[in-house]
Amino acid sequence: MVLHAHFDADITAEGTVFGPTGRMENRQKLLLLEQLQSWCGDSRTKVTVKPVIDLNHNLATPGYDIPDRIREQVILRDRTCVFPHCTRPARGCDIDHVTAYDHHAEAEGRPQPGPTRSDNLACLCRSHHRLKTFTTWHYQMVAPGVFEWTSPHGHQFRRDRTGTTQINPMNPAEPEPPERP
Repeated sequence: MVLHAHFDADITAEGTVFGPTGRMENRQKLLLLEQLQSWCGDSRTKVTVKPVIDLNHNLATPGYDIPDRIREQVILRDRTCVFPHCTRPARGCDIDHVTAYDHHAEAEGRPQPGPTRSDNLACLCRSHHRLKTFTTWHYQMVAPGVFEWTSPHGHQFRRDRTGTTQINPMNPAEPEPPERP
């Protein structure tokens, strides 16, 4: 069983001090530090501690393939598929180049329009990755982990770690009629 747990920590004179609660990556459920300590204290438990990844640092690689460290950073940043209203966990998603990687750019002496770096990658579940690839849905990253989507009909949505909001309401409220003299 693999458990991805995230706890805030502070460095003090005594060493690293973890907060009393954290969250489990899958479905964001709360986890008590004592609970995690009891699981890890069992002699049959194998524990792997991974290094901290700064979610604000822009990681890059020169090719198309996404190295594990960049993949992990994007998964931790996005948490879920970034398509509007989708809640599928990021760990099971494809990692998509927001601006498409051009496999011919280098050979033709052009700059790469869609580099493989954190600020050009996003988590999309397979169905939404296909929807983005094969329909006229499109999106852009406007800040790290913040995406603006446009539907085939021109409706726009903003997706960030807190969820989805509509940028332009589909049925805006009708203006009030003018007052009669």
